[in-house]
Amino acid sequence: MLYNFTTKNMSDMLFSDLSQIEDSEGVKTEALLSSPTNESIFPCRVIETPLENIDKTKGNIPIRKTFQVTIEHWSDKKRKCMDMAEKTDIKLKDRNFVRTNSSPIIFNEITKKYNFITTYEVRYNAILNLFEFIR
Repeated sequence: MLYNFTTKNMSDMLFSDLSQIEDSEGVKTEALLSSPTNESIFPCRVIETPLENIDKTKGNIPIRKTFQVTIEHWSDKKRKCMDMAEKTDIKLKDRNFVRTNSSPIIFNEITKKYNFITTYEVRYNAILNLFEFIR
C-alpha cells in the first residue's frame, strides 16, 4: 500500500510539533503560518509553506519525496533566536529532518524583533510511510 503525504500534511505536522516546544521558562512558544505583526506574541516561530519534490515514482505514483521547510525564529534577543533554533533542530531530528541552511540574524524595524531563518530537509518514503534521514 502506498501512502500519500502532502504539503498540507507536512505543514499540519510541523505546526503541531513546533507548537509543543517550550522556552527556557517552560512556556510553549507560539507557532505561526504567516509573518508576525506588531500584535503577535513573541517569541514565535513562523513555518513557511513546505516545498515538495517528487524524487521517485512507480507507475506515475510518487513513492519517494523530499520536503524542504524554512522556519523563522523571532525574538527580542539574538541569543534567544539561536536557542529557539537549537530546540527546533532537536524537535525535527526526531523526525529525521536535517538542517541544511541558516541565515544571519536580522533585526526587523517593523516588529522591533530579531529574526533567525533556518532551512530543513527530509525524505518521505510512501511505501513504508516514514521519514528517511538524508545523508
